[in-house]
Amino acid sequence: MGFKLPDTIILDKTKASVPVNIIRERRQSLRAAVGATGLILRIPHTFNLKQFEQAWLWFSKWVNQLVIQKPSLLNHLIPKQYASGDLIVIRGIVYKIEIFTTHTKTSRATLLPNSVIHLKVSIHHNQDEAFMIVRKLIEGLMAKTHLLPIKSRVAALNTQFFNVKITDIKIVHSKSRWGSCSHSGVIRLSSRLLLAPSEVIDYVIIHELAHLVEFNHSSQFWKTVEKAMPDYRNKEKWLKENNYLCHY
Repeated sequence: MGFKLPDTIILDKTKASVPVNIIRERRQSLRAAVGATGLILRIPHTFNLKQFEQAWLWFSKWVNQLVIQKPSLLNHLIPKQYASGDLIVIRGIVYKIEIFTTHTKTSRATLLPNSVIHLKVSIHHNQDEAFMIVRKLIEGLMAKTHLLPIKSRVAALNTQFFNVKITDIKIVHSKSRWGSCSHSGVIRLSSRLLLAPSEVIDYVIIHELAHLVEFNHSSQFWKTVEKAMPDYRNKEKWLKENNYLCHY
């Protein structure tokens, strides 16, 4: 296949650019799906340019029909573009965003009184780079700001239900996992989780604490989770249905 494959697609309705991962493999038919970080198109590895153009036309129609049927389905793939005055809610706290440009090469974020997120973005970046940096600055600042409260919540839930040994708690940048834990007792929670309701955050914490009791997903593990949170399935459902809400 001697031609370049596209890595994004423009939606007809919103003109937003959405990332696409095109996978060439041994198969006879096309297959499309919505992934955590982009759309996925699987095509036969033998396709020539004309065949791919036909496949891309089919894929474009499929994507845009999907947007019509479920308008919010691809929201998690469309990067947010924050502007000064925008508001963001993190763990029930409403933050106001203020964005300024700076002639220095370093961009930085500061939390001011009255829940103001003060961002200084280097003027040396183009618009797309600046939007990406703003999102990363907000995410990093919120992870740092809410680390101690989250640690306190983990400790409280651990004392109430588990009493397992925890060696460290971290809030990390993760798109694919809400949380994870290690055999050594290190719990990692996705910074995206801060955008979820408090009871959903509690569920993920309980899930990871339960792994320190049962390091698997056996029936006994789920019994351990259910004992601490009888309605945990509702929280799992929220995460699956509202994934798109938890992106900076």
